[in-house]
Amino acid sequence: MGLGIFNNYKIKLIVLVFAIFIWFFVTTENEYEHVIEIPINTVNLPENKVVLNEIPGSAKVKIKGPGKDLIALGFGPGARVDLDLSGVATSKIYRLSPTNVFLSRASGTIQVEEIVMPDSVIVILDKYEEKRVPIHAALTIEPAPGYTAVGDVEFVPDSVTVSGPKTLVAQIDHVSTEPKVFTNLKFDLEETVHLQKQPFRKVNRSAERARVYQNIQKLLEIIITGVPVQVRNAPRNQPVYVVPSTLSLVLEGGGDLLTQVSRDDIVAYLDFRRVRNNPGQEHPAVILTPPGVHYRDAKPKTFRLVFEGNPSN
Repeated sequence: MGLGIFNNYKIKLIVLVFAIFIWFFVTTENEYEHVIEIPINTVNLPENKVVLNEIPGSAKVKIKGPGKDLIALGFGPGARVDLDLSGVATSKIYRLSPTNVFLSRASGTIQVEEIVMPDSVIVILDKYEEKRVPIHAALTIEPAPGYTAVGDVEFVPDSVTVSGPKTLVAQIDHVSTEPKVFTNLKFDLEETVHLQKQPFRKVNRSAERARVYQNIQKLLEIIITGVPVQVRNAPRNQPVYVVPSTLSLVLEGGGDLLTQVSRDDIVAYLDFRRVRNNPGQEHPAVILTPPGVHYRDAKPKTFRLVFEGNPSN
């Protein structure tokens, strides 16, 4: 025997749907009060100006109206609070009221009763600024034993554009990479690295990553002899000589680089202005090598100046 509840189920279903429709129609005709959260927007921003401070992203607003209009408001473009910035030079305090609330046409007869919170919003404007700043490496690069890093770390791009409020942009003079360690390198390093997070949310930048490159070469040593030792800032009309007149040393660096280095690329000198008050004493020479090349075992270690006659300035 079948269940009676399923007898004439189509008619019963139609009656149920019709009853729900009548209930819904009657219910949505009633008026209700409801608190909704709507976005706060800034409009008519003056040219070459940006908002410096953080402003609330939304406001809680009490509205009143028929249920059907409240439902339509939820499905439509919604509502918003507009802060008109036209004519603002540096800052302004907005006392929020229902007149600041924009409702779409879909809102029907809904009325804005009050803005619950916030009751006011301060907006501070600043001049828009942008500038290019270099990328700094917060990287640890360790070649494998018997290898060396040649030259400086290079980035592509080597700088980024930061833009936003002038007060904040002025505090940024570089952008660093995220800390990262590369060890036991035998070949050139070429990786993509992320830049550290922005210190200011209001500042934008043109890139969030950069390509890093570091030349890695096999470490070699060569001996250079007969490097002349010069005298700098010597007095006029007073011959000054260095004794001994040359030095030798061991150069260390990448193999590709060292094959291009000659004696003429090494500079060694004594600065007369620094040693003139100690006549007769011996002094170490200042030694300059090409970038990426280091030296050791300089011989001799000290030198002295010999004058013809009495030294004069």
